[in-house]
Amino acid sequence: MKVEVEDVSAIEKKVKVEIAAEQVRDEFELAFSEVQKEARVKGFRPGKAPRKILERHFNDYIRERVLRKLLEETIGPALDRKQLKPIIEPAVDLGELKPDQPFSYTLKVELKPAVELKQYQGFEIEQEIFELTEKSIEHELENMRERYALYQDPKEPRPAQESDLLVLDLKAELDGKPFPPASGDNLQYTMGQETYLPGFARELAGIRVGESRTFKLKHPEDSPRKELAGKELTYTVALKSLKEKILPELNDDFAKEFGGQENLVELRKKVGGDMASYLKRLSRLKMERVLLDKLVEQNPVEAPKGVVRRHSRELAESSLRRRGVKEPSEEELGRFSSQFAERAEKEVKAGFILEAVIAKENLQLGKEDEERRLKELAGIYQVDPSKLKDQLGEDQLKHFRAQWLEDQALDFLLSQSKIKDKRVSSEEMPSPGEEVEAKT
Repeated sequence: MKVEVEDVSAIEKKVKVEIAAEQVRDEFELAFSEVQKEARVKGFRPGKAPRKILERHFNDYIRERVLRKLLEETIGPALDRKQLKPIIEPAVDLGELKPDQPFSYTLKVELKPAVELKQYQGFEIEQEIFELTEKSIEHELENMRERYALYQDPKEPRPAQESDLLVLDLKAELDGKPFPPASGDNLQYTMGQETYLPGFARELAGIRVGESRTFKLKHPEDSPRKELAGKELTYTVALKSLKEKILPELNDDFAKEFGGQENLVELRKKVGGDMASYLKRLSRLKMERVLLDKLVEQNPVEAPKGVVRRHSRELAESSLRRRGVKEPSEEELGRFSSQFAERAEKEVKAGFILEAVIAKENLQLGKEDEERRLKELAGIYQVDPSKLKDQLGEDQLKHFRAQWLEDQALDFLLSQSKIKDKRVSSEEMPSPGEEVEAKT
């Protein structure tokens, strides 16, 4: 086996592997011999089918079998020979595989970057201290009412109003021809929402059940659906049914049924306590972001492209699932991944820098700290803490330990920073949903 390495960058290498013709020939002979024993060919007894017959019926299978074995047996040794430890599975560019010729392939190998720590202590960071207001608590109680709203038929027939839940059939045409991707039957639409198409709500104002309307709307240039960006479609909407929103009354009964509290006074206390905890976490999260931005700015490091792509995809998948898309398509993941690329690159770089800080400061996860973290995790999963380790498994436990050690590193770095408090009204904070979207 011949192995050559080409330097693309400090963290990217091209590894060309060439396997001698003799080894390739031996693997083909072995594969044919094994297939001959296993194959069942009509007209021949087991193990007696001629080679030409086997080649005709099983050539692709044999080739795939040989290829898989050659790669399995040579990739690891080739990387070991050149002392290369990929941080992500290498991409393989295959050459042509023929029985009596040498076989070659190229690996695109990405390595863990070396981090030279320059500055990681003494940063000036502003800590937002959120002051919880009664107005914020009332706003959250109103959100609870919205979450538990009921929809029912109006007492008397009437035109559609804002917040009504409409069921409609939608027909779309593009350049005078039906356009199924933007059409659908029995679609639910909350009156007043613009969704991704500005002007849609305006065109439906005052529509009645049984009524149909036809109108034209132009999709924005930055439409998430690229095939529609900047294009004008003709829509025909038929309203099939209409239900009005009924908000539950905010009283003691509401507190018992939806808040799990004895009365409204207790519910307000619980909501206030939950919001205070959230605001504390939010303040910490904002400081961590500023700190990580400063770390990346002051400690330049190259991020492996494959790792960034993988992390972008993870962020996109997580975002889509929070929006209710349980199994996003490859097209959706590809489109959303590009939106997270910049953030993914920054987070990947920050991870390498934190790892370097942990090593330099010899930070370790103590046994007591790990037990405390496991107990907290058991509370979230609602399982017995003593059984959690076995249920998680070593790989997942290793992941959590690394995450907890990063948290410990952030604690250390914040303790070495100059923190300046800034008081902020809770009314200025982002909603919990927005903050989760930004963090995850």
